[in-house]
Amino acid sequence: MRPILLALALCAGCALPVVSAGTFLPAGDLQKGQVQVGLSMEAGRVLAGPSDVPDNTVAPDTSKWEVLTWVASDASIRWQALYHLTLEAQLKLSNPISPFSPALVGGALGARLRLYDLQQGEGLAFEIGMRFVGVGVEQELVRSQDGRTQTDLWKYRAFGVEVPLIATYRVSPELALTGSPFLRAYWIRAWHESFQPDGTETLTRLQWTPVLAAGVGASLAMDFGIVQVAPGCALELATRAGPKAPTKLLVEPGISVGVRF
Repeated sequence: MRPILLALALCAGCALPVVSAGTFLPAGDLQKGQVQVGLSMEAGRVLAGPSDVPDNTVAPDTSKWEVLTWVASDASIRWQALYHLTLEAQLKLSNPISPFSPALVGGALGARLRLYDLQQGEGLAFEIGMRFVGVGVEQELVRSQDGRTQTDLWKYRAFGVEVPLIATYRVSPELALTGSPFLRAYWIRAWHESFQPDGTETLTRLQWTPVLAAGVGASLAMDFGIVQVAPGCALELATRAGPKAPTKLLVEPGISVGVRF
């Protein structure tokens, strides 16, 4: 029974991740009228979990599912609408590592402003971006002990803004190095509903709470014709939702794969 319950818990996830891997795509890559579509994936970005809701009924062992068992991802499209302006849209996805299956949890709209362009296709380029994000997640965990079954349901809503500064040094047409300091601000609301076998229902809320983060990311973009592969990693100092929640340092490896046309 315990392996089955653990598998159910991993499926439930109990976390609200938001991806940032796409933020670190190189600056200066697109020309006016060009489009890039891609997929990005990142581990370890969690905004809220069961322990962030002020509730004494949350099982202690849920903490093991809050960060390390989740990957965040997105499907994105970027359009170089003007010489200095890129527009982008994303679908936010969330993946439990086991089983690894994406679920649609939200979306984002944003733009990049080119501050300094490449010279003859090489050298330095700088862009500043802004992205508005909305995410909503519902997660269910079923626990059984001594023939009794309890269902816990967590619901999260998050709205926020991300502001990255993207600095790229293009070594050659096939290779670019990117560094990106960034700021994030989110507002999160969460509910925890517990359903017990005797019919008792309890409801605990985390009212709208700010979650702030700052960090820096780096990536190495490799171009294979129209295909670009950009592995990278971000270090982020982030507050957690909930009263008196500690600030944590997060290490977030990620990768982006895109096609330009």
